[in-house]
Amino acid sequence: MQDLLTQYEEAIQEENILIQRIGLCKEIINVILEYISNKADAIHLPTAEDIVTTIHTMGQDLDTELLHLQLEMGILERKIKSVRVP
Repeated sequence: MQDLLTQYEEAIQEENILIQRIGLCKEIINVILEYISNKADAIHLPTAEDIVTTIHTMGQDLDTELLHLQLEMGILERKIKSVRVP
């Protein structure tokens, strides 16, 4: 039982980190988009687009990782509940 609770606590910490990382990707994209709108005439737009796309892809990958973690957490919750109920 203690092992399940430890795994669940670690999963919660990992979930929080993933949520922060996803949020940071979104914030950085917004900063870059604003930069692009201010400098569109003076920068190489295809490169800027590649940068935004790369960060967006990273955010999507993190979001997928979060989804898998949340599925795992659901399974752990079920196991914890089944151990607690006699």
